[in-house]
Amino acid sequence: MPTDQVNSILIKQLEKEPQTLYSIKTPEEIEKMRTAGAIAAQILEILNDYVKAGVTTRELDKIVYDLIVNKFEAETDRTDLEGHNANSLQCIYYNKNEIIARGEINDILLKNGDIFGIDLSLKKNGYCADTQKMWIVGNTSPLAMRLMAVAYNAMWVGIKLIKPGIHLGTISHTVQKYIESQGFKPVSQTGLSAHSIGKVHCEGLLLPFYNEEPYTGHILQKGMVITIEPFITSGSGFADILPNSVRTAVTRDNALSAMWEHVVAVTDNGYDVLDLRPGESSFL
Repeated sequence: MPTDQVNSILIKQLEKEPQTLYSIKTPEEIEKMRTAGAIAAQILEILNDYVKAGVTTRELDKIVYDLIVNKFEAETDRTDLEGHNANSLQCIYYNKNEIIARGEINDILLKNGDIFGIDLSLKKNGYCADTQKMWIVGNTSPLAMRLMAVAYNAMWVGIKLIKPGIHLGTISHTVQKYIESQGFKPVSQTGLSAHSIGKVHCEGLLLPFYNEEPYTGHILQKGMVITIEPFITSGSGFADILPNSVRTAVTRDNALSAMWEHVVAVTDNGYDVLDLRPGESSFL
């Protein structure tokens, strides 16, 4: 095949590549995602009454399923970043203590001192929501409380950088530097990343919060929608993946981990959080 023809094919493939990684949403699509996000935010607030010592993740999963399907007439949407569909198994993922992400539901009781988060995904009118909130079960250690606070602030550091023209590498690098300045580390594990989102849970564009350089990676454009979800730990930053049905990620050294998450749209000159919870407007 002539060189110029090969080059033409490569150029066409490169031109198509961004469309496999993300989509530019219309204002109407973003409003649909805001509707889905508002439902997810409400469910996490309702769970304030249920997340406590003595409850199991299996019980919480049933409560969330009932809220999604029956109360809010939405759909469950629990697909991880590697493409393993766990809808038939559970509708939530969770993190707890050394469990970083994709916790498998079970009958183990939450206990005093646990730090615990629910990663909630759902669909409404064909568009996805994906958000996480964390709780302290009873009383916990000063280290655990500080880890949770730094994880929350790290999320907002990332959110506030979002605007048209910024590189994903700049967001990642800045968030990592903040985490490390607080004495913690981002979790370095393939798949534990923020991502583009829309009609599917993960469109394909990934944003890890470790080992990225400023002014590298994709450049954000108005209408793109991504999650911001830095995974952080009090330990080494390394993780292992368990060989269970949902491929749970745990810290290699059994150190504590934490993560919060929001879905964010890129606006004309900044960002728009589509799943704000009560009390968060002061962070904007």
